[in-house]
Amino acid sequence: MSSKKDSRALRFYSDVLGLEHLHYGLWDADAEVTLANLKTAQANYQQAIIDLLPPPPARILDVGCGTGELSKTLKAAGYEMEGLSPDVNHIASYAEKVDRPFHNCIFEDFQADTQFDVVIMSESCQYIALDKLFPVLATCLKKNGIWLVVDYFVKDGVTGVMAKSGHTYTEFQRAVAASDFIMDFDRDITDATLPTLDFAANLVSRGELALSMLKQRIDQRSFALSKLVNVILWLARKEVKKLDENRILIDSAAFKQAKTYRLMRFKRT
Repeated sequence: MSSKKDSRALRFYSDVLGLEHLHYGLWDADAEVTLANLKTAQANYQQAIIDLLPPPPARILDVGCGTGELSKTLKAAGYEMEGLSPDVNHIASYAEKVDRPFHNCIFEDFQADTQFDVVIMSESCQYIALDKLFPVLATCLKKNGIWLVVDYFVKDGVTGVMAKSGHTYTEFQRAVAASDFIMDFDRDITDATLPTLDFAANLVSRGELALSMLKQRIDQRSFALSKLVNVILWLARKEVKKLDENRILIDSAAFKQAKTYRLMRFKRT
């Protein structure tokens, strides 16, 4: 959570694909990789978080709350919700869905007026520097409070682009050990998240096929327009190369080899 820039990727998920949740999801075993099943997987993911919460009306801070879907569900269940996100696009969405306090900032800059019973970090912990994470947690979470982390971590020895997102798991464990938090629940959900990457890879392949067919049609029908398209592609060659190099980020096999996705609950002692 180190930037307040508008996230076009998240807007694509919500505005184009119609996905309310902005996370990997938790797929049922052997489920077909379809958009409908992705939505089911995301509902499963949300329920897995809810199952680890204390009963309402606990006061919860949803860090990296996205469009506010989780907060909306928890508010309906009787929880006292507040959201936090650096994305300006989430301000209006959270107000409409949840109508509860929203903090438009990075977690490192958050200053709580009162303390919470629960802090949830769903795919947001990875963006928070570990040396800043625990001091802020200490100010906003009650003694005996619950901290839920649902996120992926980099395995030891991984280098290159796959090591650029996510904390190294051993470093995260080391930081937890030095804090006043004790883990009382840990579930490896890596395999259950991989179909989301397969869905994304399929989406990219279809898009590339459509663009290739369009370019072929242009080449056949208009020499001038074909030349213009080739010039545009040449000008964008660095961006195209970068996209091709980053294709590994949606390779489920590469993800499984490089990362571990965990659902964890900690209690502050």
